[in-house]
Amino acid sequence: MFMCKDLVENMMDYIDNELDMRTLEELEKHTSECPECRAFVDTYKRMLELTGKLKDRSFVTPEIRERLKALLKSKIKPC
Repeated sequence: MFMCKDLVENMMDYIDNELDMRTLEELEKHTSECPECRAFVDTYKRMLELTGKLKDRSFVTPEIRERLKALLKSKIKPC
């Protein structure tokens, strides 16, 4: 019988589509019956999707970079 701990142990293989058919079927059956595990899988997939999108984006625009430099310079005390 597939249990919640089994889902956690097999999560990466599940996400990477590397589970054997029997394990995949058991995992999918379990997640259809266990709302907590279903939420865990959905949240984990969403997190991977978002982090994949974020790695290609720069949140520090040139304007922010210049403002940050100016702020840091204003806070530096001369020796």
